[in-house]
Amino acid sequence: MRWRDIAAIVLAITGAPAQAAQWELDVDARLLTSDGQRSFLDGGLGALRFGADKEGLQLGRARLALDAPFGNAWALRVDASTWDDDDKNPVDLTEAYLEYRPAPPAGYRLRVKGGAFYLPVSLENRAAGWESPYTLSSSALNTWIAEELRTIGLEAQLDWLGTRLGRRFDFGLTVGAFGWNDPAGGVVASHGFALHDRQTTLFGRVGPYGAPPLYGRELFHEIDGRAGLYGGLEARYLDRATLRVLHYDNRGDPAAFAPELNDFAWETRFDSAGLRIEGAQGWTAILQWLDGETYIAPGPGAPLKWGFDARFALLSKRIGVRHTLTLRRDDFAVSSVRSGGEGWQDGHAWTAAYGFEPGPQWRCTLEWLHSSSRLPNRAIYLGEPPFARESALQLAVRYALRSAD
Repeated sequence: MRWRDIAAIVLAITGAPAQAAQWELDVDARLLTSDGQRSFLDGGLGALRFGADKEGLQLGRARLALDAPFGNAWALRVDASTWDDDDKNPVDLTEAYLEYRPAPPAGYRLRVKGGAFYLPVSLENRAAGWESPYTLSSSALNTWIAEELRTIGLEAQLDWLGTRLGRRFDFGLTVGAFGWNDPAGGVVASHGFALHDRQTTLFGRVGPYGAPPLYGRELFHEIDGRAGLYGGLEARYLDRATLRVLHYDNRGDPAAFAPELNDFAWETRFDSAGLRIEGAQGWTAILQWLDGETYIAPGPGAPLKWGFDARFALLSKRIGVRHTLTLRRDDFAVSSVRSGGEGWQDGHAWTAAYGFEPGPQWRCTLEWLHSSSRLPNRAIYLGEPPFARESALQLAVRYALRSAD
């Protein structure tokens, strides 16, 4: 994908029926204090987005989303953002895809996507722009998804809507095929898991160019010519409970090397399972787990291999129509076969958040996040102690302007 692809998207939008297109513009400003280490976004190995060097007023995110329907079955969806950091492009895309929703037989629903989009893993990041409605920072599990993974390909989802037929359950089957994500796995093997809301853009990179251990890795490239696959199942009980499982395998050739990227095709696979329960009194509980492995084979002998797992439990309470209280616990780990423990990590985190919505266009969120993690790479690459306790307190004020407002 290149900038000419963005131009094609813009031309498609301008050619869509003007009266049907919808847009949304969000601006999120942050006031924060932090004792965290330097973030990976600035060449460090802190677990948070903002370290102690970023205290004060910061831009959380500025986002423009466009939704342009074509007839009754097609729609073009585009999400562009800036985070005001040192990425390749000041404004870039996080998602851009066509969606097809035909009129199905009674009791069924079919959805097909083509383009660049998030795979259906998260039960937490369900708000517009793939954000969480509960906290500012995503769980470690979903932070990693936002850092390294994007489906650039096709996805089909078929749902049996039993609730429309008088039953209590709906069931869904999802399959996806994709390319251009071969470097996925190198980030979690280098800096482990983190907790933040920064999403890697389609044409961006992770970390400053040339700064170890990430070296400004670019993730959305094809190296080995193999298509990756994933498949998932979902069961929903009325509007109260959602159970989702998914298996992902990018089918990378761990020996394939791209000199222009100075990176391999990481063979990365994982399994994920999650449950979300929503009560009648405004309660939401989410449990989610992910376990996987990634490896490369740079030469003869045993490949370099890392295992990783993350899980979290979230409890949120909606109070009236304006207030939300949320508490989340994260546990995460990376295992390594490298000498000296390179890439190894073990950690946990607590997040507490209060959300207030004074009106339809405004949202205020106060979040406290505390992470404790051990990462030998801090000593290997930066000469810092491997163990770090990091905390951040953020106050975010968001204003959203929509075409329907």
